Amino acid sequence: MTPPPSAFRQALPGAAALIVGHGIGRFAFTPLIPALVAAGLFTGPQAVWLGAANLIGYFIGSLSALWLADRFGVRAVMRAAVGAVLLATLAGVPEWGFAWLAPWRLLTGIAGALILILGPSAVLSQVAISRRGTVGGLIFCGIGIGIVLAGTLVPWLTRIDIVAAWLGLAALALLLWPFAWAGWPQKPPVSAMPSGPGPRWTLPLYCLALAYLGDAMGFIPHTVFWVDFIARGLGHGVAVGSLFWVLFGIGAALGTLLLGRLADKIGTGAALTLMLAAKAICVALPLVSHTIPALVISSLIVGAATPGAALLASGVALDFVGPEAHRGVWRKLTLIFSTFQALAGQAFAALFAATQAYEAIFATGAGILTLASFAAAMTWRQQRLHKKI
Repeated sequence: MTPPPSAFRQALPGAAALIVGHGIGRFAFTPLIPALVAAGLFTGPQAVWLGAANLIGYFIGSLSALWLADRFGVRAVMRAAVGAVLLATLAGVPEWGFAWLAPWRLLTGIAGALILILGPSAVLSQVAISRRGTVGGLIFCGIGIGIVLAGTLVPWLTRIDIVAAWLGLAALALLLWPFAWAGWPQKPPVSAMPSGPGPRWTLPLYCLALAYLGDAMGFIPHTVFWVDFIARGLGHGVAVGSLFWVLFGIGAALGTLLLGRLADKIGTGAALTLMLAAKAICVALPLVSHTIPALVISSLIVGAATPGAALLASGVALDFVGPEAHRGVWRKLTLIFSTFQALAGQAFAALFAATQAYEAIFATGAGILTLASFAAAMTWRQQRLHKKI
C-alpha cells in the first residue's frame, strides 16, 4: 500500500498560491509605499489609493470565485489566478504612473480573492479529515511566509531602484508558480459551494457578522499604512519599516497555528473575543508609544491576528449551524468581510488624504476593533448558552 504524501507535500500547492497571491500580490505593496513616495513617483495619498484599489479587486474576486470555479473548474481558475498575479507584477511598473498601475493592483486583488477562497478548500477536500488541521495550518502559513519574503527583498532591491524591486517580486512569483501549478481538483469541492438558502440567521450569527466585518475594517491601518508610518511618519526609513513588516509576517505565519491551539483550549468564541481585543490594543499602541518594543509587539500581534480571524470566525459559525449549513453561512460572511474591507479601504484612503495624520487612522481602526470585540463577546455568550441546551 502506497503511504500517503506528507502534510507538507499536500499543503504545498495551497501555500505556494497564497505566497504569490497574498504575500506578493497584496501585501508586498505595503513596504513599497514609502519607497514609491520617496522616489517622487506618487504622493502619500496616491500610494494609499493604490492599496485601496487592491481591496476593491478582492471584493470583485469574492463575488465571482464560486461562479468561475463552477464554470471553468478549480484547476483552471487557480492556475489563471496565480498567473494573473505574475503578469500584474511584471506589467505594473510604477514609473508609468497612477493610471497605469491602478488596474494592475485591481487585478491582483481579484486574483488574491480567488486564491484564498478556492485554494485552501480545494486542497483540503483531498486530505483525510484527521490531517486537515495540520495541512490547513501549513497552507495558511503561506500568507506570513510571503510577507516575510517580500519584506526581506524589498529594502534590499530598492537600494538599486524601484523597478528592480518590482521585477524581483515578479521573479519570486515566477519561481513559486510551478509549485502552485499542480495538485488542484478539477471540480470545486463541495465545501466551497453554496447549499441552498441555508439556516435562518439568528442573533448570534448577526453578532458574529458584526465582529467579522469590524475585523475587516480594523486591520487596514496595519496592512496598508504600517510600514509607511514607521518609514516616513517616524522617520526610520524604508529598511527599518520593512523589518517591522517582516515581523508582521512572522506573526501571520505563526498566528493561525497558535490561535488554533488557543481555540482548542478555550473555545472559538472566547478565542475570537480575546483576539479582537488584543488586536484593538495593538493597533492603538502607536498612539501612546513609538518605542521599538511597542512597535515590535504591535507588528507581531496584529500580524498573528490577521489570518487567524478567518479561522476563528469560521469555527464559531460551525459551532452554531453545523457542517452542512456552514458552507452557506461562511460564504455570506466572506462576502460581508470583502464588502466592508473594500469600503473601509476607500474610507481610510480618503481620511489620510484629508488629514495626512496617521494617528487618525490608527485611532479609527482601534475603535472599530473594540466594537468588534464587544460583538464577538455577545456571540461568545450565545455560544455558551447554545452548548448548554
